[in-house]
Amino acid sequence: MRITRLYLRNYRVFADELDLPIPAGLVGIYGPNGAGKSALVGSIRWTLFGKDRTGKDDVRTTGVGTECITEVEFEHESHLYLVRRQLAGANNTQKAEVHWNGSQVAEGVTDVRRYVESVLGMDDASFRASVFAEQNQVSAFSDVSPDKRRELVLRLLGITPLDKARDLARADARTSKQLHDQLQVRLPDLDDLRDDLAAKEQAATEAERLSAVASAAALDAVAAHDAAIADHDALDRLRQGYDGLVQEGKAVVALLQEATEQLDRLTAEQAELAGAATTLDALNPIAAGVPTLERRLAAVQAVDAARLALAALPAPTELAVPDATEADLARVAADEAAAAAADLAGEVRAARGELARAEESASRSASLSTDEDCPMCGQALGDAFAHVQDHRRQEVEAAAARLADLVKRHQAATKRHTTATKAADQAQSVLRTAQQAWAAAQEHAVRRGTAEAALAAALDGLEAAPAENEAAHLSIELAAARQAAAEVQRLEGKLERAGTVAVDLASASARVDELTDGAEALRVRVRELGFDAAALAAARQRRDEARSQSERQAGEAEAARLALVTAGAAAATAKVLLSQAEERHAELKELVDDVRHTSRVAELLAQFRNTVVQAVGPQLASQAAELFAELTDHEYERLDVNPETYEIRISDAGIEHGLARFSGSETDLANLALRVAISEQVRFQSGGAVGLLVLDEVFGPLDDDRKARMLLALERLKGRFRQVLVVTHDSEIKEQLPSAIQVVKLPGRRATATVLSGV
Repeated sequence: MRITRLYLRNYRVFADELDLPIPAGLVGIYGPNGAGKSALVGSIRWTLFGKDRTGKDDVRTTGVGTECITEVEFEHESHLYLVRRQLAGANNTQKAEVHWNGSQVAEGVTDVRRYVESVLGMDDASFRASVFAEQNQVSAFSDVSPDKRRELVLRLLGITPLDKARDLARADARTSKQLHDQLQVRLPDLDDLRDDLAAKEQAATEAERLSAVASAAALDAVAAHDAAIADHDALDRLRQGYDGLVQEGKAVVALLQEATEQLDRLTAEQAELAGAATTLDALNPIAAGVPTLERRLAAVQAVDAARLALAALPAPTELAVPDATEADLARVAADEAAAAAADLAGEVRAARGELARAEESASRSASLSTDEDCPMCGQALGDAFAHVQDHRRQEVEAAAARLADLVKRHQAATKRHTTATKAADQAQSVLRTAQQAWAAAQEHAVRRGTAEAALAAALDGLEAAPAENEAAHLSIELAAARQAAAEVQRLEGKLERAGTVAVDLASASARVDELTDGAEALRVRVRELGFDAAALAAARQRRDEARSQSERQAGEAEAARLALVTAGAAAATAKVLLSQAEERHAELKELVDDVRHTSRVAELLAQFRNTVVQAVGPQLASQAAELFAELTDHEYERLDVNPETYEIRISDAGIEHGLARFSGSETDLANLALRVAISEQVRFQSGGAVGLLVLDEVFGPLDDDRKARMLLALERLKGRFRQVLVVTHDSEIKEQLPSAIQVVKLPGRRATATVLSGV
């Protein structure tokens, strides 16, 4: 097997698309720690077998939602294979397919895994043990304790499952032994179970006999019940016929009664119509006088109304036309008195102003003295001061006297004005009353003239003057005539049915005769039917008694059947218990054999495991010694591997030494020889021939000399493997390898890879 190409997208740290050709032979895969070297080689196992060091949920690149796609293209036995694996969706749904020489040959996770296993000749566990030498596996052969070293070798060789199978067989043997002991204690006695089964089978036989007797009695009761039902049903059918005729007769009688009542009504109506014709002849003349009476009554009522209207108006009174002269004179006198009072009111206001001015002058003169100048002429007052004051006082007195006189005169004038105004208003009221009385007399005269004219017109419409109370008599006579006219109209309407009544009367008479004959015929049929209600009641009683007897017998038969079922179930249960007990006794016997066989299997597995271990040890020692001699140019005599502890010892100059005696390079080569021998042994056991070896960090902290010897050893391994992939973080190694792949660490925990040479 030789890997020719890797394709990764969204796989772990390789988020971006990576299409990487893989050179043949010895190829170094280098880069800084944490760059993704192990992830790059781990993609081979994931793509081929769908297995990863973590779950599939961690395979896709963190933070990327698109699908993850990985492809491994490899050449094997002259054929080109392509395995593709995908993860998509929120649930990381896995898809896979295989192409052989360009044609698809398998699809689906399970089918692809099986196809790859068939091509390579090994499953994932064998592939991992033979192809992948993971970190620390090589140095672990010399750096760990014997127990851990032994565990590691056995796990790589696939012998650990034999240990598990041996332990499981021993556990099964112990479990079977414990179950045997528990069953042996709880097993029932077979003889007791057989005796119990016999007793219950005998009880079931007796129950079967009793059930047969009860069933026969129940069948007889059912037959008797059926016969009673037949007798009753025959009489009941007769009763149903009788009831039908009775109901039919009742219906016919009801129809006959209805037809008879209709015939009576029509006969009475025909007689009533005959009387109506006679009454109509008598009422026609009376009804014919309605128009004449209506006209006479209207004329008489008009005369009576005119007479009443005229009588309601008194005889007219002759009045003179009212004279307005006196009222006009009184109004003129009142106006003159009002003017005089207004003039005096103006004089009073003037006198009051004059008095106020005189009092003001007197007040100013009272404030002067004999030493002051006159406020009017500017000369000194001297002896004239008293004369001035006296003059002012006289002016005030004269103005006050004149004002008092004018006020008295104004009051008298106001009184005269009031008296004249009252006289004028009284004269105007008398004139207005006289005018109203004269106007009313004129209107009354007009209404009386109109009433006299209406009475004359009403009398002109009569041929003869109306008699006393003629209107009342005419009203009574007109009401009787109108009633006669209404009755005439009603009778004429009734007489229109005379022909219909005659036809209906003949039909009703025929219907009565027909129904009478039908009713009599039904009475004859009822008598001929011969139904006996007492016989039906007796048959019903016999049927009910038979039913009760049948139900009682059926209950007894059911009880007997249930007893039979119970007895049969008890017998069946006893039989099952006996059978189960016999089976448990047989199982116990088989369990004894199983305990013996399981214990023997555990012993054989232990022996087989020891045989395998004993056989593998020398083979590993031989293969490791051969490879170690090849890697060291046969510098040492022999390399031995302890078959129990898998400790490596090297013989030098006839003396066997542990690895602690030798330098680091010899130790590394010895560990590498053992790991490669284990890979070849795994391939031999699985039957595959992969030809691929992946070594993860085999250089470790080696000095330059040890690195050179390890590189030389790896170069020699090309003769045993078609392709050796060496993973290292030492960048100097790339210069010393024929081909190299550089893994570059990118920001954001991302990476990519590039082939540097040997493509």
